[in-house]
Amino acid sequence: MDRQFWLSQDDNSENQVGDLSDFEGGEIRVLRAGVVGTLNFKRPWRYTVFAGSNAFDKGFDVDTTDEFSFFDYRLDIPLRKGSALSIGKQKEPISGERVQSMLNNHMQERSAAADAMLPSRNVGIVWNGSRPSRYTTWAVGVFNDWIEANQDLDESATQYIGRVTWAPLRTDDDSSLLHVGLGYRYSNAKEGFRFRTEPEFNQAPLYVDTGFDVPSGVLPADNLQTWNAELSWRRGPLWLASEYTNTAVDNPDLANPSFGGYWIGASWVLTGEMRPYRKRSGIFDPLPVARPVNQGGWGALEAAFRYSSLDLSDGDVDGGEMDTWSIGLNWWLTRSAQFSVNYRYIELDRLGVRGTSSGINARLTLILD
Repeated sequence: MDRQFWLSQDDNSENQVGDLSDFEGGEIRVLRAGVVGTLNFKRPWRYTVFAGSNAFDKGFDVDTTDEFSFFDYRLDIPLRKGSALSIGKQKEPISGERVQSMLNNHMQERSAAADAMLPSRNVGIVWNGSRPSRYTTWAVGVFNDWIEANQDLDESATQYIGRVTWAPLRTDDDSSLLHVGLGYRYSNAKEGFRFRTEPEFNQAPLYVDTGFDVPSGVLPADNLQTWNAELSWRRGPLWLASEYTNTAVDNPDLANPSFGGYWIGASWVLTGEMRPYRKRSGIFDPLPVARPVNQGGWGALEAAFRYSSLDLSDGDVDGGEMDTWSIGLNWWLTRSAQFSVNYRYIELDRLGVRGTSSGINARLTLILD
């Protein structure tokens, strides 16, 4: 549950995106429910089905809506040598920020680059595996959302995606660990492309959009190629993390534009807890709560910072450039209840001017399992 407050907006920003006071107020960010279970063969198959009231995991393919929709419907089939096959609607294996749950991240929302250039979910098949003893993981997948788009298979765009991760430096007890990752995504772009996002607040208008000046919003391309790089270092309660994403568009008529974005962030757990590292998937687990409030403790308290930059203007496309400074405070009362506050200061270059705005969002998260 969210409550959004817009604190400032200059005249240039109002001319760019309209009056932000229209976007203030409270909302149920999402009401999500699901089931996870197994089909008990000799090697059990795992099924996952989750649905919700609106688009919690946003991406360029998702519009905010109050309608009921399925987030995941996936079947995981174990194979030999520690690998598995995942079939159905799921996250694409690219970007640690995307792969791990938003609840595990140090900010309420993902970075602008992730929401603008990487989808929330897609329908496809992923083959993944790991070498836990070597702290390495890999995943490759093929995706096409023709089922959900209600189209023929040859009318819908197909994507080929891969991700590899490694933790090359670590102590014996994992209290200090360096993580690196690399991802690649190719799309034949049969449906064109449109990259757009809000300023890392859900209750906000679009700030950057490659389709601002296009009636349909969609631009054509022969193909799209996206690279993603991850770098994280965690030492006890301190976590430093960053990602870079770049998408090259093959369209000579648009001067073959290339769009890029990155973020750098830090978090410090004031109560001393440390995020565990998941060696089989190359992501960080949720923050544990050593002394929850219902057991006489203060819960887990985390201070966080992030700077992100997104540039959707290149070639003959002028989608805008946005820089966002964020600070946050996360208080996990128990492993099932969290209260958080995020403040953001945003600079937007679009329409030949630079506008500034700032806002704050308070969130209460409840998890029942």
